[in-house]
Amino acid sequence: MSRLNASVARRALCAALALAGLGLSAPALAEAKFPTKPVTLYVPFPPGSATDSMMRALGPVMSKSLGQPVVIDNRPGAAGTLAAAMMAQSKQPDGYQLAVAPATLFKVPHMQKVPYDPMKDLTYIVAFASYTYGLVVPGNSPWKTLNDFVSGAKVATQPLSIATTGSGSSGHAATVLLARHTGIQLQSVPFKGGSEVLQAFVGGHVQGVIDGGWAQNVRQGKGRALVTFSEKRLIPDVPTARELGIDVVTYSPIGLVGPKGMDPKIVQTIQDVIKEAIQDPNFKKALETYDLGETYMTSAEYRKVAERLWVDEKKNLEMLGLIGADAPK
Repeated sequence: MSRLNASVARRALCAALALAGLGLSAPALAEAKFPTKPVTLYVPFPPGSATDSMMRALGPVMSKSLGQPVVIDNRPGAAGTLAAAMMAQSKQPDGYQLAVAPATLFKVPHMQKVPYDPMKDLTYIVAFASYTYGLVVPGNSPWKTLNDFVSGAKVATQPLSIATTGSGSSGHAATVLLARHTGIQLQSVPFKGGSEVLQAFVGGHVQGVIDGGWAQNVRQGKGRALVTFSEKRLIPDVPTARELGIDVVTYSPIGLVGPKGMDPKIVQTIQDVIKEAIQDPNFKKALETYDLGETYMTSAEYRKVAERLWVDEKKNLEMLGLIGADAPK
């Protein structure tokens, strides 16, 4: 053996012994490197929205655990599905680009043609919160209860305008369902995100809002919650639609998704980081401020919920007559 080859062999042997001494293999060492650069979280709503505020509270805690910066990048549009759509079309499942996914992800592709399949083109990583949808009217309005609102709508000369976060959003679906169940006329007015919805609401440009993230305005006296569309009462003095005889429930989990084919170990790392981060007081405060529900689902659990919502939302949209001609069969 030449001196050069002998030297190379000795170095390889020393490296192997060093790894063995640490109880690590070369592949394990490579896996332990994630992340080695900043991680970007794409938020599907504008700055100042409930989702944006929640993620900006979560980002620094995640960054501390990961040892790398976590960058928040707002990508509003397509009823909150634009960020997840970017992941579904990405060819880089390395965990450095992730998206926040609202439940509209399971509605919009049934309503219009999209260049992705949410059941085939995404990795469901972890769910960590949920929206509480409710009907909120201005604090100075004459409507004190849902019955007052319905009575007012029936005598109005034009449909009452209700702000939502886009066509196909959970708020839009709830608006249509509420109108159908009560026999009133409501006009859904779409916006790109919760911050724009609330601006229009506070500015007096709409007569109500059906969305999440409204609690702060109610506390400030700018709004009055008449009903929530949750399975059980979340606010002591605000009834659910079911309590009032209206069978409308909107379940809207919030989670992180990435491109299909992500390494399960990277998924586990992100999942574990989120599980720890959601215990942070600043994150919990953001949930309380924007009436967001606290939840936690592992990747497997989140995937099962996504599959169920994909089927359930199609049934709901069929009932509403909102299924698009190009929707998946």
